Amino acid sequence: MGPFEIRFGRATLRRIAARQANAVTRTWPEDWDARKQGAGCWFCGNQLGQPFYAGSVGDAHLERHAIARGHAIVIFRDRHVADFTGLSTSEVAAYWHDIHSVAQMIEQVFAPCHMNYQLLGNSVPHLHVHLVPRYLDDPAPGKPLPWEPKPVTQPEYDRQVQLLTDVAKTIRVPISVPAPTTPDSN
Repeated sequence: MGPFEIRFGRATLRRIAARQANAVTRTWPEDWDARKQGAGCWFCGNQLGQPFYAGSVGDAHLERHAIARGHAIVIFRDRHVADFTGLSTSEVAAYWHDIHSVAQMIEQVFAPCHMNYQLLGNSVPHLHVHLVPRYLDDPAPGKPLPWEPKPVTQPEYDRQVQLLTDVAKTIRVPISVPAPTTPDSN
């Protein structure tokens, strides 16, 4: 017997351990595991409508409730994937290629001074990345923007989607980058 067992007794120590094990209060929703498996997935149900850009594995949608002008999301398409680690190596490359293309479109249309890429999945556990343009006059330079989405009016939303759709028709991003060459040392 150890010193704690002598002082408190084994039964008391078991009761204390059981209370500590039950002391964790679940803060995530009760249906979280089912949602991560795709139950009732908002994105799988295509609730956002037509994307302004359809890449090889990702669809880009402008946010109707944006935290910045030009805030968009790129959603992994074709199957439910809750986490980035659920992708194959080739899917990772294709997905980031699509994100890269959308970022270039946003830069052309909105001319931000910087872009934030947020891969969260805390509310909708389906792989998606928020592309949040940053501007010289935004309220949090050097920090993430506060998550305070504001509705985009329908006419402004339509205008922005049209601008992005027009750019999507013209942008070309290289799928692979050639390996750097080194000068011949002869």
